Amino acid sequence: MKKRFILFILMLFAICEARATHIVGGQLFITHNQDSYYNYNMGLTMYFDALNGNPGAEDPFVTIYVFRKRDNQAVGYLEAPKIERKSVNYANPLCGISTLQTYQITYSATVHLTPTEFSDPQGYYMVWDRCCRNGTITNIQAPGDAGSLFYLEFPPLFKNNANFKNSSPVFPEIKGDYACVNSPFLFDFGGTDADGDSLVYSLITPMQGYADKSNPSAPARGSSNYPRLTWVNGITVDNMIPGPAPLKVNRTNGMLSVTAGSIGLYVFAVQVDEYRNGQKIGTLTRDFQLKVVDCPKMDPPKLLFKPKGKNTYYTENEIITVKKDDPNCFEVMVTDPTVNQIVSVEGATVNNSKNYFTVLPAQFTTKVPNDTLKFQVCLEDCFVTYDNRPIRIRLVAQDGSCPFPLTDTLNIYIRRENSSNNAPSVSTSLGGDYVHVKAGVPVTFDVFGKDPDKDKLALSGRGQDFNMTDMGMEFKPVSGQASVQQKFTWVPPCNAKQGDTLAVDFKVEDMRCEGNPMPVSKPVYFIVDESPNRPPAVRTSLPIQEITYQIGSPQGITFDVLATDPDTNTIVLTAAGRGFDMKNAGMIFEAKSGVNSITSPYAWNPECILLDGQPEQAFLVDFITQDKSCAAATDTTTVKVILKDSGTTPFPEFPNVITPNGDGKNDCFVFQELPADNCQDYFKDVTIFNRWGKQVYYSKVRPNDWCPDKISGGYYYYVIQYTKRSYKGGLTILK
Repeated sequence: MKKRFILFILMLFAICEARATHIVGGQLFITHNQDSYYNYNMGLTMYFDALNGNPGAEDPFVTIYVFRKRDNQAVGYLEAPKIERKSVNYANPLCGISTLQTYQITYSATVHLTPTEFSDPQGYYMVWDRCCRNGTITNIQAPGDAGSLFYLEFPPLFKNNANFKNSSPVFPEIKGDYACVNSPFLFDFGGTDADGDSLVYSLITPMQGYADKSNPSAPARGSSNYPRLTWVNGITVDNMIPGPAPLKVNRTNGMLSVTAGSIGLYVFAVQVDEYRNGQKIGTLTRDFQLKVVDCPKMDPPKLLFKPKGKNTYYTENEIITVKKDDPNCFEVMVTDPTVNQIVSVEGATVNNSKNYFTVLPAQFTTKVPNDTLKFQVCLEDCFVTYDNRPIRIRLVAQDGSCPFPLTDTLNIYIRRENSSNNAPSVSTSLGGDYVHVKAGVPVTFDVFGKDPDKDKLALSGRGQDFNMTDMGMEFKPVSGQASVQQKFTWVPPCNAKQGDTLAVDFKVEDMRCEGNPMPVSKPVYFIVDESPNRPPAVRTSLPIQEITYQIGSPQGITFDVLATDPDTNTIVLTAAGRGFDMKNAGMIFEAKSGVNSITSPYAWNPECILLDGQPEQAFLVDFITQDKSCAAATDTTTVKVILKDSGTTPFPEFPNVITPNGDGKNDCFVFQELPADNCQDYFKDVTIFNRWGKQVYYSKVRPNDWCPDKISGGYYYYVIQYTKRSYKGGLTILK
């Protein structure tokens, strides 16, 4: 059923007349639905006495109320329908007793909760308040009149300007088992959290709420301190189930343990607190009741093993050696004092992922008191030990005792020789097992694995007393058939200390027997040597490191910068202007990096603006090279560039007659000898007029010459303009 959560505007009171008698326990839940409009499931898991409960009190739906924790203000309510009812099972179904039968009833609805409507920083809580509990409970006063209140706190659904998603813990189905007087009993009350939050468990006095016999299903009230059950005399939260070992809970995993001293029906509650990043974000209570009965005395089975050739039974501080020619099977015995008792035996290896042995037969039935039964443990070919490492077989014998089977465990340590599988080999491309290394200098070599039987191999590496990745070593595990190969690479870090020795074990494993590989290792030792660093050098192709350049020269400034390093380090070549930006000044130079040697060209065509009105300016450029070793060294060379203005030169004496007759002699008026430009005074234009003042020639570009072959003879005059001076003269053309 999909419902929108109903905000409280007007509370509707719907009171069911039937009393929910004989409530055994339960808990509330709220879970987030990822990427769904109906973004939450809310509900209740309730346990109900199937023998003594009032069938009419099994509600078709429950009403769950939500309150704001800060001020206990009602926020809304939800009607959740019953979606499932089933019987609670026993851990051993054959151990059921006629006076104990429980239903698990689940109520749930899928709803839409708008996160911004649940944004109060202190969070919210939901409750279900109902009367009444089982009237035969031993450890509380007036149990048939006592109500049950289930409680769950959840964090705001919107915090720090974002949706805050959370689900309450999920718990496995409770078993309907009973405990025996003066016998240890374990009860798993632990859960898991979908968000990865931490769960902390503690025992509390169960909540009673405000419901009672006269008003068994009244709407819940908000409260910061709900009423609790009243214990009978002598009972507290520390001994809710009294006895030689009163009820305790493991704070980490929720495992309950108790050795009860008297028969009875005992109610208890566990509080589960939910933590995220060290902050508590939620809590819930789980109620239940445990029946303690007087059970017949039962004795556990006993496992016995007498190694071949010995007259005494095996003790667990022995190692059994099985040679390659010995039989693959050996005999173990189990005894049980009870007649017609079914005894089963299971076995597993503790330090292997696969067992590689069998137990036959695996089940027996005793015929007489203290019957002794024999079975075989048979080892397979892959049950082999390497490097004198014994394999531990754990045998567990289990009988049919109630409420839980009684067991006995026998650990047998076996060292078995290899019979048919040849060992692989591991080698490297190094000349030996010792490698001298220096900080910052790369080390590379290959590691090889080979198997004479052509079995599947796995090759890996592991640092002795250090993590390879933390040290920057690169060696990825690799697998293959018959042979494998992988490259090892390491640049020792700068903090590697001279004299240190690091050992890496390169291991190849024969994977013929999955779960029990045959390993062979080869260590390589890295000895850190001193890392003397010879500094790099930088120079230019200039004969001297000073250049005087006259602005306006036809050729710019060019030279090469060269950096070298006597070691194998990476070097970097850069440049910087002293007090000026090289790029803004028009200088062209590219920073470079490389190994051993680098060359980068420098070029510059200075302009007048760089003189800033002065006759000359000096520019210093530092060319720097630095190596990338751990003890970084640098070298610098400086080039000084002096920029000068060209100065002012006088106008030359121009001829006053030309004869443009095509004989190649004195045909043109030559301007090549005009004064050179400088930053203060430079050519603007030249104009030639006839004797009546008419312009016959004009140029803004400095001309080479003027050859007036299409102009009539006569007298002409000219004007040559510079920015700060001019020159005027007359010219006669004879034809």
